[in-house]
Amino acid sequence: MPKSDKWSQWLAETRFGGDSKTADMLMRFLIQVRDHLLKNAGLEEGKVVLDVGAGEGLIGFGALELVGTTGRVIFSEISQALLDFDRSAAEQIGVLDRCSFVKAEAEDLSGIESESVDVVTTRSVLIYVDDKPKSLREFFRVLKPGGRAALYEPIDDQRMSEFSEYWRRRAWADPDSEETRPVGDLLERFTTHWETHYRHVNAAMVNFNERDLVQMCVAAGFAGVRTELYLNVAPVPAMNWDALMKTSGNPLIPTNGEVIGEIFSVEERERFEKHLRPIVERGGRPWRTQSSFTWAAKAPIPEGLWP
Repeated sequence: MPKSDKWSQWLAETRFGGDSKTADMLMRFLIQVRDHLLKNAGLEEGKVVLDVGAGEGLIGFGALELVGTTGRVIFSEISQALLDFDRSAAEQIGVLDRCSFVKAEAEDLSGIESESVDVVTTRSVLIYVDDKPKSLREFFRVLKPGGRAALYEPIDDQRMSEFSEYWRRRAWADPDSEETRPVGDLLERFTTHWETHYRHVNAAMVNFNERDLVQMCVAAGFAGVRTELYLNVAPVPAMNWDALMKTSGNPLIPTNGEVIGEIFSVEERERFEKHLRPIVERGGRPWRTQSSFTWAAKAPIPEGLWP
C-alpha cells in the first residue's frame, strides 16, 4: 500500500506479526467466514452490495463474484489507504467498472442513497463502533425493501466474567503451572498492566454480545433477524515468538513486544522470553474464541432468510 494508517498497517502487518504461516491460517479461517456469511445473504445476479468497513476487500470481492456481470459492490471504509488498495485491486482484476468506493464511517453513510442497495455486509466492523444502533439504522435506511444485512462480528463480552479472566490469563501460558512458576511474577505484572492501560481502550469491542445485536437490529426496524453464535475452544497452534512480539490484537492497541517493553527491564524481558518462548512455540494450550453471524431483513422478509 502506498499510504498507511493504523487500520491498513494492522491488516498488513501487526495482526499476524509478519509470520506467513499465521497469515495463511488466518486467511483460511476468514475465507470460511466470508463464504458462510455470503451464502445466507441472498446474493444473486444483478444485486448491489454495500460492504461497510471493507478492509482489504475480502467480503466485497467475494460478493462481486456472486452478483454477476450486472451486479456491483460499493466499498465503504474510513481508511483512505484501504480504499486506495481496494481500488487498485479492482483495477488489476478488471472489475473496476462494477465497483465504487466511498469514504465513510459505519454510523454515517450519508454518501449512500436511501433504499439503493440490496445487501449490506460487515466483517469485524461494529466492534469498533460506539453507536451501534445508529449504524444499524443507517444500514436499514440504505437497504431496499426486502434487502438484507449480513453481519459477522467477534464477541468479546466483558460481562462473561466466568470466562474472561481465565482465558485472558492463559493467552501466554497457564500462570499456575510449574512450567511458568519462574516467571509468575512477570505474568501477573503483565496482566495487571494490560487490564489497567489497554482493556478499555476500545469499550465498543467488549460491551455487547450476539443477543444485543439481535435486539439492536429489531430496534432499527428489521423485520426478520437470525443469528448464529460460534464458540470454539481449541489448542493454540504453535506460534513464532518473534512474530508474536510484533502482533497486536487490534489496530487500537500496541504490539505485545511494545507492551512488554513498557513494563519490564532488559533482564526481566530476557527472563520472560527464556521461559515462555518454548511454551509459545510448542503450542497446544487451550484457547477460547467466540463470534456471531447475524442476518437481518428489511420488510417484506425475503424467501430463504430462514433455514
